[in-house]
Amino acid sequence: MIACTVCGTQNDEFTVVCVSCKSFLQMKVDNLNLFETLWSLMEEPSAAFRRIALARHKNYVVLLSCLQGMAIVYLIIWLKSLGARFPNFALLVGAGLVIGPLAGVLFMVVYSLIVHRVGRLLGGAGSYRNVRAATVYASVPIVYSLVLVFPIEIAVFGPYFFSDNPPPLVINPVAYIVLLGFDAAAIVWSLALLMEGAAVVNGFGRGKAAVLAAIMVSLTSLAVYGLRFA
Repeated sequence: MIACTVCGTQNDEFTVVCVSCKSFLQMKVDNLNLFETLWSLMEEPSAAFRRIALARHKNYVVLLSCLQGMAIVYLIIWLKSLGARFPNFALLVGAGLVIGPLAGVLFMVVYSLIVHRVGRLLGGAGSYRNVRAATVYASVPIVYSLVLVFPIEIAVFGPYFFSDNPPPLVINPVAYIVLLGFDAAAIVWSLALLMEGAAVVNGFGRGKAAVLAAIMVSLTSLAVYGLRFA
């Protein structure tokens, strides 16, 4: 909570104007600068998430959700080894480009809702809008993996990256393990950002943020397991 220096009224941590006397409590943020925010997430994640929560317009949330959706579609194709189901490799790549954006927006709406509900159960005070923005921006490392690592995976393995005949591990085991290591590092980084974002927007301590992250990891792992072996 923030106490107004003029009238003493207690306001929500992300309130810009006092609910009682309308005095300004903190600097107003209208729009987010994408590159500045991405850099801040690496350098000062806590400050970045605070600025995201204070922003009047949650810029680039839809764009980042679309890119996240592409990564999810390619993940599903990889998990299910569906490469051979596509007539040609261009259609496989195109599936992620076409289906991914809508899938990503829908996924992040639902995923953020779950994060918000879990946060509320743990005593968090964050609004759904702030939780969604923080959750989406926490997925930035996954987007980095899509933009930087995925093209290398395609260049090295082509359609065989999504196939088990032969498995990519057999084709080039060292490259496969190294590239999957980068993907795993992106997931761990995204999880760390989710913890930080949850702590900031909900007013959590690190303990509750870790519990929230553990719950989301468990739910996500169950979903991935179901996709892999369904």
